[in-house]
Parts: sequence; C-alpha cells; structure tokens
Amino acid sequence: MVYFAKISNVGDNGLKTIGRVILAAVLLAVSALLMLLAKSAPDAIFGFYTQFSRAALDVIGRVTGWVPFALWEALLALIILWALYTLVRSFEKKRPLRWLAGLFLGVSALAFAFVALWGLNHYDRDVGEKLGLSVREYSVQELTDATAFYARELSRLAPELPRDGEGAAQFDEFSQLAARAGEGYTALGEQYELFAGSTAKVKRLTAWQLYSRFGTTGIYVCLTAEASVNPDTYVAWLPFTMCHEQAHGKGVAAEDGANFCAYLACMENSDVQFRYSGALAAFVYCSNALTKVDSAAAGEIWAQLDPGALSDIRAANKHYAQYEGKVQDAAQKVNDTYLKAFSEEAGVQSYGEVADLLIAWYQERT
Repeated sequence: MVYFAKISNVGDNGLKTIGRVILAAVLLAVSALLMLLAKSAPDAIFGFYTQFSRAALDVIGRVTGWVPFALWEALLALIILWALYTLVRSFEKKRPLRWLAGLFLGVSALAFAFVALWGLNHYDRDVGEKLGLSVREYSVQELTDATAFYARELSRLAPELPRDGEGAAQFDEFSQLAARAGEGYTALGEQYELFAGSTAKVKRLTAWQLYSRFGTTGIYVCLTAEASVNPDTYVAWLPFTMCHEQAHGKGVAAEDGANFCAYLACMENSDVQFRYSGALAAFVYCSNALTKVDSAAAGEIWAQLDPGALSDIRAANKHYAQYEGKVQDAAQKVNDTYLKAFSEEAGVQSYGEVADLLIAWYQERT
C-alpha cells in the first residue's frame, strides 16, 4: 500500500508541473497574440483598449493611492522572500521541477497582466498625433530657433527661484512637490481628452540608493498604478520627473511622448518650481540635439543663458556623474531591450526624440 501511494504522489506532482507549464505557455501565447494584433491592426485594438486601460488604471490607482509608500516595492520584496522560501521547501520535498514550473507560471501571469493592462499602449498613436501636432523632419535652423526659445523661457524663470551660495536653485521637499505634481494635468485635461481623468499619485522610491546606481530616476508600475520617483534625482529635475511618470499613467508609454507630456504639465502648473523644471528639461533636450548638428549655434545660445540656470545644469551633471559606470551601463542595456521589444526602435535614444515634439510645439505657439 505504501509503494502504490508513493507512485500516486509522484504522478500527481508530475501532472501539476505539466499543468503549470501548459498554463504559462497559454498566457505567453495570448500576450504575444495581443502584441501582434496591436502592432498589425491598431484600429481594431485601440478603440477599446485605450479606454479600458485608463479606466482600469484609474480604479487601481484610487485604491493603491491610500497607501503612503510604493506598494509595488513591498509586494516585490514579499514575492522574492516567498520564492526563496518555496525554493528551499522544494528541495526538501524533492520537487525542484515543480517549483520551476510555478516560477514560470508566475512570471507568465505577470507578463500577461502587464500586456493586457498597459503594455499595448506602446503600439498606440504617438502623442504628437493625438494632440494634433504636425511632427516632421526639421532643419538645423528650425532646431536652433526652438532651442533659443526654450533658453529664453528658462532664463525668464530662473530668477524667480531662491538659490544657495553656489547659485543652485532651492526647491520644496519631495512630499510637497509630489502633492502638487498632478495640477498641470488637471488643467491640461480641460483642453485635451488625453489628459482627462485622475492622475497617479507620486510616491518615493524606498531603495533609492540602488536605483541611483542603475541610473533610474523614476518608475511607473501599471500593476499597482503607481508613479514612483527616486528622491535622489537632482532637485531641479524632480518636478519634471514626477510629471513624466504620471504621463505613463495616462497611457502614454513612449518615453519621448512622456517627456513631452511632462513638459506640458509642468508649464501648466501654477508653481514656478514646476514651470522652471519643465523649461530646464525642454532646453536641455533641444540643446543636446542641436549640439550634435551645430555645436557653434548651441554654444552661442548657452552663452546667453541665465547664470542660475547654468549653475543648475552643471550641478545636475556633477550629481549624476558619481553614478556612472558598468552597473548603470548594464541597466541601460536592459531598458533598451525592453523599449525595442515594444516597437520603440530607437530604444533608450528615444529619450532624445522629444526634441521633435518640442520644435512642433514651439512652431504651433509662434
């Protein structure tokens, strides 16, 4: 009787292992099918998906918003601890394959939830099209004009901020900025449907030392609808970074689009700290693009920049230089792979393509 009981137990374990693998494979196949449909037939997907995604994120965000810390960080820690505990137990019971199958199923379930809830937004129309901007290829002169405009905007705002003895701008505490980060999107929501609805609450990343080493200033986690920002981000970039992560909560998946939305939200905010941060980011993105094609023109614009703004840019460069190295390079490669997997062909370089949107916006305004 004992002999047959052991055989039966082995058979049950094998069936459970196979069942987990099959279910995981189904979830991955459905995820791949959804991605294929979104890429090849976007009109058939996004009529429904965009509204569904934003509504679902809104509901989830209202629930998780009551938690004062980044809930996803705590959940991730618990998942890791549970995985380690069950791994040890699997060896004690001689079921390592069953544990691996369970891990495969868990990862597949999370991947499916990500794609179904938010990931397909990577294949949606870009922000420029949604806002009615005519984005095209621009001449060097057009880029120069736009860069000069954002430089003037930055220099106009720079004197409005208090500064320390080294000329660097002083900003409010993280929590105070986070409480006001959604104001700009509220104003934009009255003009554009893209920005309507609630905005994800900005939360502080707990393990910020680790994220600084990875070169990560913020993360948007759709499974908990939380916009999380690294408090170690250089202070003048904090408001802009907060608005960038909130843009992802509006269904804007592309990095260049999120950067442009962050600029718009900053400039619509009544707090000068946000407007200055947005102007700083716009100038830096356009200036970097101009430097690549006409360094002389970029140098002339830099020479006319407000000294306070120059101090902030230099201080930011010095702040981030301390984290440069192999760890950050590896993290950038991972992010690059992720972006390219969802049709952002430029990968991490798409962070610089916001210049095209900024030029189009400048021309629209002038």
